[in-house]
Parts: sequence; C-alpha cells; structure tokens
Amino acid sequence: MLIVFSFYFAKFHNGFSDTKGDWGTFGDYVGGILNPVIAAFAFYLIAETYKLQIKAYDLQKTELEETRKLLKVSTDAQNDQVKLAALTALFNSNLTRIGLLKSERIELLNGIPAYLRPQATDTRSNEDLTDFDAGGEQVFLKESIHIIKKVREINGEIQSLTNKNNELEQQIVDFLKEK
Repeated sequence: MLIVFSFYFAKFHNGFSDTKGDWGTFGDYVGGILNPVIAAFAFYLIAETYKLQIKAYDLQKTELEETRKLLKVSTDAQNDQVKLAALTALFNSNLTRIGLLKSERIELLNGIPAYLRPQATDTRSNEDLTDFDAGGEQVFLKESIHIIKKVREINGEIQSLTNKNNELEQQIVDFLKEK
C-alpha cells in the first residue's frame, strides 16, 4: 500500500486535494491497483488452505485406516482370549467334576465291605452280583449291589469326562500352536 501511495504522490505531488473528484480518482487508482493484488493473495491463501485440508483429510483417513486395523487385531486377540478362556474353564470344570466324582466313589466304597468292592478285573454283570456267595453262604446284597452299580456309573462318567478333557487339552494345544 505504501508503494501505491508513493507512486500516486510522486506523480501528483501537489498534496491533499479539497475536491471530491480528486478523492474519487485517488480511490479508483488505489482500488484498481490493490484489488487485483489482494484478490490474488486471497486466492493463494484459499488454495493453500485447500491443500492443507486435503493433507489433513488424507492424514485422518490414514489414521482411521490404521485405527481400524488395530481394532481388528485387538478384536481378534480378544476373541482368541475368550475362546481360550472358555476351553480352559470347561477343562477346569471337568477336572472339578472328576474330583467330586472320585470323592463320591470313595465314600460309596467305604460304605460296603471290602470283599464286595468291585475290582478292576471284575467282569460280573449286575445280575451276577445278586447271588454273590460269601464263604459258602448265600447273601442277598441289595444295598451293596445298588452301591456297586452307582460306583460303575461314576466310573463311566469319570471316563467320559476324562475323554472330553483329553479332547479339550488337544484343542487348547492346537489353538496355542496356531497363535
């Protein structure tokens, strides 16, 4: 602006005028020179602002994509933890149930005489047990037979739970190998 005023006063160096027409001419001169310069500068600033917005948008887009990737990794990790926790909880639940069944079996076996307790090599059916001969005397063993049947059921359930735990253990091992 100082340059524009300097040129004007250098050309028309007669000082400030009292006439309105001179002031209108001066205003047209200043506006005609400065308006294109200011408009060009404003256009430049708008273009730079637009460039900055595009860079900011690209940066936000990149950050958003990275955030999505991290959230996916985090979600997958959490899902894996939930699956592993579920397998482990089921495994532990089965172990607890096996322990309770073994305790129940011990209590039942302690309630019958030792000579009536089923052995691992016992191949007698439940019907054969009703006519068990102890020392040559015929003994009706209804209560003991009920206990022996219950022990067999418990043994079957323990075996079933043990098999399930073996499968769960293999699933846990396979799962950990994948990760």
